[in-house]
Amino acid sequence: MNRTFFSSKGFTLLCWATWMVVMVQFSTQRWGGDQTQSILTALLDWSVPALLNGLSLEQLHTLNFIVRKGAHLTEYAILTTLCFTMGTLEFQQPWKSVLPFAVLGSAIFAVTDEIHQSFVPNRGASPVDVLIDITGALLAVGLISIWKTQLQPETNQDL
Repeated sequence: MNRTFFSSKGFTLLCWATWMVVMVQFSTQRWGGDQTQSILTALLDWSVPALLNGLSLEQLHTLNFIVRKGAHLTEYAILTTLCFTMGTLEFQQPWKSVLPFAVLGSAIFAVTDEIHQSFVPNRGASPVDVLIDITGALLAVGLISIWKTQLQPETNQDL
């Protein structure tokens, strides 16, 4: 197999570990709801001030909520994809056998992340967030499955 830097041993493990560190940082007080709303407000003010001016405070809270939950979904889709990549490239396992472990790893991380947040001031644990996280993981599995079965040439479907 012709390996590049991005598929070399250790690189996917490094990406996976780095992503988990980034995710833990998102679980700190610095990324609470009030802080993300102020960032969202600044981004909207910079990019589309007319939209920001047309939003009521309640609408802004709703938009912030949607962005935050979308971030959960995306974070765990990325984590699951990195777990999948690590399993297939680093451990040379068949892709179908890797997927359940990628979801399980993401689910365990989601639970521990929410437990961590229960100890962070102005943050809290949410079972709903765990379900959103697992949904993100399952979304990644669905996209990977489509990619492996429908879009990738048959010769490369084993890994």
